[in-house]
Amino acid sequence: MAPPMAERGLTTRRRLLQAATELIPELGWGAVTTRKVAARAGVRPGVVHYHFSSVSELLVEAAMQFCRDALAAPMAALHAAPDLATGLEQLLAAVDAIGADDDTALLITESTLAATRDEHLRTQLSTVLTGFRAQVAAWLRRHGNDDDSDATATVLAATLDGLLLHRAIDPALAVDAVRGPLRRLAGTTSVTSGEQLR
Repeated sequence: MAPPMAERGLTTRRRLLQAATELIPELGWGAVTTRKVAARAGVRPGVVHYHFSSVSELLVEAAMQFCRDALAAPMAALHAAPDLATGLEQLLAAVDAIGADDDTALLITESTLAATRDEHLRTQLSTVLTGFRAQVAAWLRRHGNDDDSDATATVLAATLDGLLLHRAIDPALAVDAVRGPLRRLAGTTSVTSGEQLR
């Protein structure tokens, strides 16, 4: 069992990460400051620098933790899907569940934009995206899409990311608009379990 002081430190660190996760979509990446994070977490500003070397380090860790957590449930559902059609519907449902003004979409958008200017964030985000594409490619191979599974996974992942970004600008954009093309790309034309096109 961790000593009380260590437990308090972990609790404070989690509160700081949660505060950053809330503030990024609310204010925008560049507007989040040490003082704002400290105020949201209910601690003194100096506490932020005790746990993180900079506000940038805090934001990167918060964003990456959020992205990994956000991908966990859709990927678990994808791997549990009995066929391509069902798995694709799981991925589309996960995107469809995120509204244009949802904090998830805003945080992902802010993180993506910030990654174009922050090398450390870009490296971390690239690792998460590479892992996501690899899991999608493995899922495609398990269900018979062997020929170009890596390329197909890249296009699927980019399309899903693009839907989130486009919906931030055009909230009326519906997942249904791309369902048909994505089914054909994945090698299935039906949402019914077992109905696959090889």
